[in-house]
Amino acid sequence: MKTLKGLLMVVVLASLLLSACNQTQTATTVATKAPEVKPTEALPTPAPTVDPNAVQTGGTVIIGTPQEPSVLNPLLASSSIEDAIGSLIIEGLVQVDADGKYAAVLAEELPTVSDDGLVVTYKLRKGVKFSNGDPFTCADVQFTLDAILSDLSQVSTSGYSDIEKLECPDDYTVVLTYAEVYAPYLRLFSYILPRAAGDLAQLDSWDFNRNPIGTGPWMLKEWKAGDSMTLVKNPNYREAGKPYLDQLIVKILPSREVGMQALGNGEIHILWDLVEADFPALAQMKDKGVSYAGAVTGENELLLFNLADPAVDAPADPAANPHPILSDVRVREAIVLAIDKQLIVDTLLSGNVKVGTTVLPTGQFACPQPPTAYDVEKAKALLEEAGWKPGADGIREKDGKRMSLKITTTSGNKLREQTEQVLVEMLREVGIELVIENVPSDVLFAGWGSNGMRKHGAFDILLYTTGPGIDPDSHLYSNYHSDNIPTAENEGVGANYSRYINPDVDQWLDDAAVITNTEARRELYCKVAEQLNKDIPRAYLYERLLLSGYRVELQNLRVSPGPSDFTWGSQNWWLRK
Repeated sequence: MKTLKGLLMVVVLASLLLSACNQTQTATTVATKAPEVKPTEALPTPAPTVDPNAVQTGGTVIIGTPQEPSVLNPLLASSSIEDAIGSLIIEGLVQVDADGKYAAVLAEELPTVSDDGLVVTYKLRKGVKFSNGDPFTCADVQFTLDAILSDLSQVSTSGYSDIEKLECPDDYTVVLTYAEVYAPYLRLFSYILPRAAGDLAQLDSWDFNRNPIGTGPWMLKEWKAGDSMTLVKNPNYREAGKPYLDQLIVKILPSREVGMQALGNGEIHILWDLVEADFPALAQMKDKGVSYAGAVTGENELLLFNLADPAVDAPADPAANPHPILSDVRVREAIVLAIDKQLIVDTLLSGNVKVGTTVLPTGQFACPQPPTAYDVEKAKALLEEAGWKPGADGIREKDGKRMSLKITTTSGNKLREQTEQVLVEMLREVGIELVIENVPSDVLFAGWGSNGMRKHGAFDILLYTTGPGIDPDSHLYSNYHSDNIPTAENEGVGANYSRYINPDVDQWLDDAAVITNTEARRELYCKVAEQLNKDIPRAYLYERLLLSGYRVELQNLRVSPGPSDFTWGSQNWWLRK
């Protein structure tokens, strides 16, 4: 692996040099002189001992973001920063916590479900008020449902449109009756709008859109477009004595690079939306009092294998048109065995993420799987068994065909380009030629009508990120069910770009879609995860993170893989003085 280690050293040095160029190094030395104490003077009385872990109230936290929200109304929001900042103000019945699990927020507990799975009942917290003083009741849940289904709402109605009726037996009970079982019902009502938000016929022009009313710990005081947003305590917040801080300021920054400098200089306390490639820069800033918080998103950076012949446009059945190399599971297994995932993580990502092992790495539906071995000799043996013999230049051949595969990702992504270079060397060790052919994102991710590479199957191996998020129902069905192979007949619907077909997986996914019991669904999804690791339509390289940098004097910053992101639990933040 001499060549590979040399390449990795070059890649790491380049990353560190780039990080160093982006950081302004400043050092200030302050000289102090101890006061002279005369022998005849009494020594001062020692200050009382203070518990260093005790909460200290008051102060302002400054949040830096290279993106500015356009609106804070979740019905109109279209970006992650809008979801995150809006979550400081607006809460839901159930939301995703920092452990990736659904947690009751405005509901007293997670809802109960009838035996047939059609009736879901929430018990609401009593005594909760919106920031304008209005009480929170079942009527606000009804208003939220009406708003989501209204003509001017811009959010998906999936799941909400399946609700036949919403009933309020009393102010603090919500009874939802579904027309058919909707398994991921917990993902609904992650935000609640007050009846005072406005007339639904004028939703797009509400004052609420940029000055929302919520039950959360914060309320918006001032919004200076292009500059900053100031949030102050919600005087009606239900947790006594919280939030601990006096206010939050969201500072709009010109770039992430400017944000890194501001974080290191102490001008901001939090920097939102870092990526794993920022780990070297964060490491350099450790001595400046900078750390980071992250959450596993449920997504993996992965290799997606095409099991069908890329020369045949969108084949529905890989058995009829198999990929000349990748259709053999022994070849796919050999590729996985030849990849030292831990070396990639340690070298390119500073060891700060986990190697990928499963399609379901986090949350209530997590299905851990054993990590794949790094075993070059076993990989070679599998390729020999499959009939692929080394050629004169070391690249394997079979029936006159060279074992050459194209790998494609989005051009301009430095981390992915570095990963590709490393993969080229790793696979060459076992006799597989990997040729890098990257394309712009609008080509790779284009739809069926625009001749998208993924949709039409015009590739060998793709490198990108995807995953199920919190509830796996939609992702697993779309990506691995045979009904979701894009074809001319279905006009490219679905994301099963591997053209993967397994009747057992289809059945498990169909069964899980009509079960509301979380553990029963999890058992089925774990069967799917285990089978995918056997069939290897995709190889999971490493788990992706939501990542924010922060100053170490800020306490209790946690990141949720849900929409609230770094703002989860902001009522518990405090500054160590």
